[in-house]
Amino acid sequence: MGNTIDLSRNIPRLGLNRMEVASSLGVSASTVDLMVEEGFLPRPRKWHTRKVWLVADLIAAIGSWPEDGNAKGEDADDASAWEMSA
Repeated sequence: MGNTIDLSRNIPRLGLNRMEVASSLGVSASTVDLMVEEGFLPRPRKWHTRKVWLVADLIAAIGSWPEDGNAKGEDADDASAWEMSA
């Protein structure tokens, strides 16, 4: 029992692979690649050949995305202004 893992326990996820990131955002894996390239998502962490996105990094990145419109009724679709601040 000392070296076994109780799979019935809820173990928090600290990192996600590319397909899990895509699934969690509701996009394709190739869209994840594009979002990383455009700076909307962070680059993954790497251990040997394994690439993992930290959940905390993803939450922080998504939290910095512009909102769709604001209280004044203006559109926040000006990605160039947002990219300059990122």
